[in-house]
Amino acid sequence: MNSQTAPHSASKIRTAFVCLFTVILFWSCCTLAQTQSAKPRTQTNQSQTDRVADVDEVQHVGIERAYPRLRFNRPVYLTGAGDDSGRLFVVEHAGIVRWFSQTGESPASRIFLDISDRVSRRGNEEGLSGFAFHPKFKDNGFVFCHYSSDRQRTGEKDVASSIISRFKLSDDPNVVDPTSEKVLLTIPQPFENHNGGAMAFGQDGYLYFSLGDGGNANDLMGNGQNLSSMHGAINRIDVDSEADGKPYGVPPDNPFLTDPQARPELFAIGFRNVWRFSFDRETGELWAADVGQQRTEEVDIVQKGGNYGWNRYEAKDDFAKQTKLAIDRHDKPVAWYGHEWGGSITGGNVYRGKKFPMLDGSYFFGDYMSGNLWRTRKDSTGKYQTQLVRRTGRSIASFGEDDEGEVFLLSFDGGIYRIVSTDKPEDSFKDWPEKLSETGLFTSLTKRTPAEHLIAYEVNAPLWSDNAEKSRFFVLPEGKSLGFRSKGSWEIPVGATIVKNFNITIENKNRMLETRLIKRTDDGWEAATYVWDRNGKDAELLPNGKQVEIGGLRTRQSWHAPSSSECASCHVDAAGYVLGLSTAQLNRDSADGKLNQIQDWVRKGFVNFPADVSLETADRFCSPYDESAELEARARVWLDVNCAMCHQPEGLGNAQIDLRYTTTLEGTRMIDVRPAQGDLGIVDAKLIAPGHPERSLILHRIESLSEGRMPILGSNLVDVKAVKLLNDWIQSMR
Repeated sequence: MNSQTAPHSASKIRTAFVCLFTVILFWSCCTLAQTQSAKPRTQTNQSQTDRVADVDEVQHVGIERAYPRLRFNRPVYLTGAGDDSGRLFVVEHAGIVRWFSQTGESPASRIFLDISDRVSRRGNEEGLSGFAFHPKFKDNGFVFCHYSSDRQRTGEKDVASSIISRFKLSDDPNVVDPTSEKVLLTIPQPFENHNGGAMAFGQDGYLYFSLGDGGNANDLMGNGQNLSSMHGAINRIDVDSEADGKPYGVPPDNPFLTDPQARPELFAIGFRNVWRFSFDRETGELWAADVGQQRTEEVDIVQKGGNYGWNRYEAKDDFAKQTKLAIDRHDKPVAWYGHEWGGSITGGNVYRGKKFPMLDGSYFFGDYMSGNLWRTRKDSTGKYQTQLVRRTGRSIASFGEDDEGEVFLLSFDGGIYRIVSTDKPEDSFKDWPEKLSETGLFTSLTKRTPAEHLIAYEVNAPLWSDNAEKSRFFVLPEGKSLGFRSKGSWEIPVGATIVKNFNITIENKNRMLETRLIKRTDDGWEAATYVWDRNGKDAELLPNGKQVEIGGLRTRQSWHAPSSSECASCHVDAAGYVLGLSTAQLNRDSADGKLNQIQDWVRKGFVNFPADVSLETADRFCSPYDESAELEARARVWLDVNCAMCHQPEGLGNAQIDLRYTTTLEGTRMIDVRPAQGDLGIVDAKLIAPGHPERSLILHRIESLSEGRMPILGSNLVDVKAVKLLNDWIQSMR
């Protein structure tokens, strides 16, 4: 999805290392502008249908857990078989398709197809990503897969290919024979990202499949506007015929057949990385979500022979003006949003179910990084209007629909979620005070005096925040306590609030910047920031964030107060949402230095502490900036605190690295490993090249402020001390 992150795109690690999470619904227009005010805009779609719906018919949309006893490993697609069996099928990225019956109180999943022995998962985007039943599956038993092949050595590289294959049912109607594979297409993939992966049959009976632009970044291969390549395109083939020595045919009305230089399989071009597309089962329209790179994510209604602009354009905006369009046409998106709302779009489905008729005709899509859920739909004038309908708190990896047209959302937490109509509004912040002075968190704002019910805490290894100083507090509901965990984030009770203040000293003047709040609710989390005025007298609630210029005559600095959507890029399910409340971070002296901080809380009843745990032997981070600590430990702690919220199993980072401190160095998959998302032009680049900082990509990304910067969001300054620390660590390696 994303140019740096997500299973589907990945060079987008749009990691916002300093955000909290949750978002505000404040617009109901076609798209979100990229300004700080996010003013709504509308866009007229080039494709018209006979259905005209009033978007005001539905007030609120939500999700609910479906089949809560079922859990899947990186689910990337869900579908029915269209055979009246009542079964649902879930595709797991590693190469397994499971099925279960929708009837019964306690469904259990069973393996339908297992091709994990031939699927590559080395790149985070690689895997079994596309799956489709033949329209006549009930009669012929054919299923089709789109997967990344197990890697083969070619020259100096281990390379994978995208495989389009057909399989057939065995004698057991609930099991596909994995030995029945008939490979239809093998498309080499130059990089491990931007492999696309969607696959579906249209109403015309032909098989459609998407391929990304080849990977890396900036369309390095030039495939978006290259008619001689199937990359950067949606392709269409006839699987019921064979022609020209190929195990498939080409539909006679494919749009580029008259061009001898063009691939005959092309249906539409100009895509960066369509991770998911789907057909409206009623109108036959093809809806595709194309992952952006720098600024914008887009939704397209794909026309035969269309050109969706990449990389001359990114969505509706100029990207590479030097690129010449392969055909003189640019089909603009029907919906889009900027990266203040997310960083990796996940395409969904048009709702055509029976349970919620008020949702009929709504196309649902989401964002893998922020967890935002949108819908777009025609209004009474025939224009497409888009609404942010729910902040889900989930890493939205895919969507799907059953045979009845009910739409489901898939998350890498392993769950299946049903799209539902609800009375609960999305606007999480309508009851929040507009001013910080109205929250009761401070007895004096001018003196910055916290209220007595705020419990102060410190961490061993603070997140890099552009030289800002931070004070941290939490508020517990009456009779509740924190839940101790030896590993990972502690359990936060419903009703608790986490508070963090940011202030900075420039030219001997101290200025308050933000007070960020994150609240634990019955449904998950709500979070936003209060941005202080220049005089430090009060702060205003700004869930959409704000860019602030601070400093004096000699020193100027940009400070970014993140939007709630940006916060969700870091405060994710895999990382436990609240990043600093963990044993390794809290196991330290209390503020008065008389007791261990955790022991002090145990004495005061703030934490439910198990009797058999010793804090002497429990995890404890050193400070990355404490030069008396061991070098490798300091470097590993910095990477954990600043990077591991995304770069861990089921995290949002696209590279398959695990930067948690508790992971063995070998298990991190970064030592002497070739980068999968581009090398920034570094010769013989490795993620970490032992003894060679100059060839270590992770170091270059941390010390850069240009493209490829880590972190991309939430920081405008390089952590100079961290750069030296990592440089020394890498230099010390054998």
